[in-house]
Amino acid sequence: MMMIASLVVLLVLAALFIVYSTLWVKYSLIQMGDPASKKVTVVQITDLHGQTHFINGSLSKMVNHVNPDLVMITGDLASTKEQLDKVLKEIRQIKCERLFFVPGNHERYGLVQSRFQLNSDQDYEAILRTIRDANITVLSNREFPVDIGDKKWLIYGFDNSLYGKERLTMRVEDLQSFEVIIMLAHSPSIIETSLQPHMPFDLLLVGHTHGGQVRLFGHTIGAYKNYHVGLKRIDQRKHFYINRGLGTSRLLPIRVACPPEIAVFKIGL
Repeated sequence: MMMIASLVVLLVLAALFIVYSTLWVKYSLIQMGDPASKKVTVVQITDLHGQTHFINGSLSKMVNHVNPDLVMITGDLASTKEQLDKVLKEIRQIKCERLFFVPGNHERYGLVQSRFQLNSDQDYEAILRTIRDANITVLSNREFPVDIGDKKWLIYGFDNSLYGKERLTMRVEDLQSFEVIIMLAHSPSIIETSLQPHMPFDLLLVGHTHGGQVRLFGHTIGAYKNYHVGLKRIDQRKHFYINRGLGTSRLLPIRVACPPEIAVFKIGL
């Protein structure tokens, strides 16, 4: 009996650990630039997959808590139209005038009779139009220049929602005229397919991997084990951040030692 009771306790503790890992959102704070300078707060959220409420509050409440200047959304908002409407209703509650979005693979694919299939071009454009109608700037292989303080910033969004869709539509010489460059994509494969060594940027933000969702002894288990989690410094200027995301995949609706994440970047002016 004692052995059975101990097993039950262990199972309950394991279940609580999985629930906590899946639904407790962690803020990841990254400081960039001169520590003494005034900071711009950039928030990245990604891979919601319809999830908007967590143990520590709603998505908008958690994002608003850090008072963002820029919000970057790097794809996979939802798996179904019903989820998309719910997610966009929540994002509309975020108190930030500058929200940017790049599409992920789940904007390209729809759930039909429990199976994912490629959306038609018409359906895909309708999804992007719905996102734009929520006052979110969609960057699909295009740029958005913005002046912050006395510096020229550039936000550039790649469409790598399907492999081979990503394009740089600016000349590298034009990129070099900006003092701060933030690049957005959904999949970390962008670093291997479209970013050339001479291409300038300060911060590349992606998602897609969910951090593997299951991590043991600090290592990702499964398909994305060759990708890092969090921040990687490429050189003195370039930083590459892979966000764990907020939701889970349909096939694996849990996380283990890999909590969902809101990434907060404090970038010096």
